[in-house]
Amino acid sequence: MTYDVVDAHVHLWSVTDNAWYPALQSMAGQLELPELYSDFLPTNYLEAAGDFKVDAFVHVSATTATRTYLDEQAWVEELADRAALNLVTIGTIDPTLSESEIIADLERQAQSDRFRGVRVLYDFHPDSTAANAVLQWLNDRNHVFDLVTQPPNMAAWLRTLERYPDVTVVLEHCGWPSSTTGADRDHWAEAMRACAERTNALCKISGLGMVTGDLSSAALRPWVEGAIEVFGWDRVTFGSNTPIETMAGSYSQFIESLRAIVGESSDRELRSFYSDNARRYYKI
Repeated sequence: MTYDVVDAHVHLWSVTDNAWYPALQSMAGQLELPELYSDFLPTNYLEAAGDFKVDAFVHVSATTATRTYLDEQAWVEELADRAALNLVTIGTIDPTLSESEIIADLERQAQSDRFRGVRVLYDFHPDSTAANAVLQWLNDRNHVFDLVTQPPNMAAWLRTLERYPDVTVVLEHCGWPSSTTGADRDHWAEAMRACAERTNALCKISGLGMVTGDLSSAALRPWVEGAIEVFGWDRVTFGSNTPIETMAGSYSQFIESLRAIVGESSDRELRSFYSDNARRYYKI
């Protein structure tokens, strides 16, 4: 490769030491994959990646215990410092808090030089008080909004985002398709086209294994190619979603499938996908 790699969506955690991830524990139980609820530290990442060298990371908060994201941020940054990782963070907030409490938590997270923005995984609704408070704050401070939505809610989010045209948006997990059925694929394609046309969003090619249950190139190709078709090479980026993606296969399998799908692209396109776009959006 003639380009470096930024992993735009990674999770690190120690469930041994920190009881911050009850939703992860529940998901691991429901999927009968207890290994999902286990420590995942930089050494585990390097082992999973093998000979695939990653130069920089975007760590995305996955805490679901109340307000533990504040402790997680400090823990992740200490971990990154010890491991000498070029790592920036996407934090979160509790959308049930008051507007003043939300702003206070955002301000506290933003004290870190590594902080780049927020995503909210659960109970965060377009045009809610919490959403408008977060988007206005991000707009005023030029931070990133990592958008978590599925196709049925895309139109509502786009209406809300129209009021904040200067907010930098990153669409998580390739627009998070609802399923692989024909009808849901059509709805996903419509939602992706609308997002690409009506926002400045960068689309993460990540998280597809949660939908397909399969990381083969055949399973991933229509989603990856569909995203690139509507967003273009300057608005797509690589994200491993490690270690969650292991519910569908290994990290190495994901990398080999991506290489099979995009490997014949030009050097400029591959640099954009694997590095340049993430560096631009996340200021790495």
